[in-house]
Order: sequence, then C-alpha cells, then structure tokens
Amino acid sequence: MQYLCRQIAAYAMIYKRIKHEEMNSKLLKLNEPYKVIYAGGKVGRHIATLFTWEEDEEGTAEILESHEYPIIDQGEEFPAGTLVNTEIEDCRVICSYNPKNGITGTNLYWLAGIIEYDFQQLEPSGAEYILKRLQLLDCQIKLPEEEVKDENGKPELDENGKKVMTTKWDYNASLWVSLKKGHFEGEREYIVKGNHSNGFYFESMGTADEIFSDLSYQLSVYSYYLLDSIGSIHFSTNDGYLADVFNRLNKKQGIETDYKDIW
Repeated sequence: MQYLCRQIAAYAMIYKRIKHEEMNSKLLKLNEPYKVIYAGGKVGRHIATLFTWEEDEEGTAEILESHEYPIIDQGEEFPAGTLVNTEIEDCRVICSYNPKNGITGTNLYWLAGIIEYDFQQLEPSGAEYILKRLQLLDCQIKLPEEEVKDENGKPELDENGKKVMTTKWDYNASLWVSLKKGHFEGEREYIVKGNHSNGFYFESMGTADEIFSDLSYQLSVYSYYLLDSIGSIHFSTNDGYLADVFNRLNKKQGIETDYKDIW
C-alpha cells in the first residue's frame, strides 16, 4: 500500500508539470514486475513512460515530432516518479524478471556492458553507484559457471554423466592501452580500456600513477559488491605499456607477474 501511494503521488506531480506546458502528452503506467533500467546516469525500476508529441498546427493530425521518456523508481531514499530527461532509445535494461525462478536479475557479462556504456556518457555515474542501486533494488547478479576439472585436467562428471559445474572464481582483465601524449618528452599519459566480455569492465586515463589509482579503486568496488563471489582479477595487456601498473594490481591480489614494458 505504501509503495502504491508513492506511485500515485509521483504521477500527480508529473501531470501537474505537463499541464502548464503546451504539448500533447500521455502517461503510460507500466505493470509489475518492473524492469530495472539505466537511464541518463540513473538506475531504477521503469514504472511508467511519458509520451510527448507535436502535431501539425494546420489540423492534419500529422505528428511532426515525438519523444518517449522513462519514469523510474530509484528505491530506498528516493521517492518514486523520477522523470528522466533521456529518450527511451538511449536507456538500457539491466535487470528483467524471470518467471521461472521469480527473480529479477542480470548476469555479470551484461552488467559489465552496462558499466562500459556508462563510461561512454558525458558524466558517468560509475560502477559503484550502479552496483549500489542494484543491491538496493534487489536485482540479483548471476555469475558465470565453469567446469570442475579432475587432477588430470579432465571435466568431472556426476552420477548421471553430466559435467559438474561450479561458479567461476578467477577472472582475466585484458586491457587495451594507448599512449595519449608525451611520446618523447614529459610525463606520459595513457588511455586504458577494458573488455566487458571479460566479465568486468575497467577504464581510465592519465599518468601511470593516476591509472593505478583509478584501477585500484574500480577493483575495490567490484571486490566489495561481489564479496565472496570472486577470487581474483588477473590484469594483463598485449600493448607493451604500463607493465608496472599491471604487476602492482596483480600483486595486490596475491598474483605474481613480471610483465615488461616494450615501448
């Protein structure tokens, strides 16, 4: 009942807002179970969509321009009914409801893609904000599985002859590194980008020390929100830069590597 009252109050505020603007509009209320979406740097349940359109002034009823904007419930401390000034086509679904298990969730690789998309925005919200909101919105993250191997490296089989699977524990983060400026003089600056197909997305730009600090922080965010679910993330690159940065990041996790800079 409390949640329903919050929705009604939110819709009333939105109607009051559009009433004083000269535009055609329609509010489409969505039904539960709601999808959790990324919209304009915000994460929330997609509870409604606001349609606005402009018709030909000559009375032909021809629609000249139309827009669709999501209305979300960010949960917890935020009142439901945030109207996001971002077109629906620029939003992304993070979590959907699965009727088979009754869970609203996503998977690790899809989530990494969302975090990569966030980095592409003018003002990224960051992985910490996204993971925190998903936690508060009770969106479960399904981790990938891998085969259990015996002492000979062969897949273990259960009593029915099926491969035994377990939650993946260790991951690789293969990063692309390019030189931003300072080929010959001054302190070098780099651009580092990850690959969401690894399961975790990393990105940074700056000097070697700045990148080490950024990546260390991003690693700590993943470790905190997926505590007891991941063992380590092994950093590497084939681009010949920032070997010391990757060695230090790996050492923080108990992984000994001896990469060398090529350039």
